[in-house]
Amino acid sequence: MPKRKKRNFSFAILLQLIISVLYGAMLIHMTVILTRQKTPGWFIYVLVYFPQLVVIISSLVFLFILRLRHRTHSIDTTLLPLLFSFIALEATMILPLYSEVSGITIFAPNSIVIIERFAMLSAAVVFVFASIQYYGTNVSRLRLFLSISIAAACFIALAAPMNTGAGAGEFTAFSSSYDAYLMVMLICLYAASIITYTAAVIKDRATHSASRAFAFILLMIGNFLSTSTVALPSVLSAVIYLAGIIMLTVSAKNTF
Repeated sequence: MPKRKKRNFSFAILLQLIISVLYGAMLIHMTVILTRQKTPGWFIYVLVYFPQLVVIISSLVFLFILRLRHRTHSIDTTLLPLLFSFIALEATMILPLYSEVSGITIFAPNSIVIIERFAMLSAAVVFVFASIQYYGTNVSRLRLFLSISIAAACFIALAAPMNTGAGAGEFTAFSSSYDAYLMVMLICLYAASIITYTAAVIKDRATHSASRAFAFILLMIGNFLSTSTVALPSVLSAVIYLAGIIMLTVSAKNTF
């Protein structure tokens, strides 16, 4: 793999390593505080937020393996580091509760919401472009449209109003009534990706194409559920996402 392509992976690996360490430290600190205070239902908080750590670490391991052992197509060197970086940034979801429990404010609430919205929308956008590349789209044109789409996601994240009246624990990316539209947008993006992957597999019935497409579909479902603040969907997200990462890793020799 050329040095420039390796740098793309190295940056994503470093970012995810930093986020995973910080996220893990905050989760442990928060758990210690909740148990010392004998907070009712403290274990539910762990069940809700621990799966996101599983998502980040499994993505980190996959990128590390891919960087060391496999050659990647040119567009994958752009899409994969971006995808897993945005997924890692979704870990900002823990910050409002951590601030409320520990009394330590790392970012202003508005900043947290903007980062989380941007990361969630951008990850969904990258999933769409990852599915489109099956159809042999020009790489330079694909990167141009990807840049425009991510810029649009940034604009939406900045422009969408926020529910500033919510409590710290409720101050999340999708807390206001306006954000129902953003959720619909997310669902549409993921649905478009799943449909595109399915159509690509029908078009090219090669085993490696099917396994790669199914792995990405699992990643999409797992990532979508990982932002839930309900224990069951959150736990399921870790299981589904980890299954997708394992499938992607196993098929990587043929698909990347």
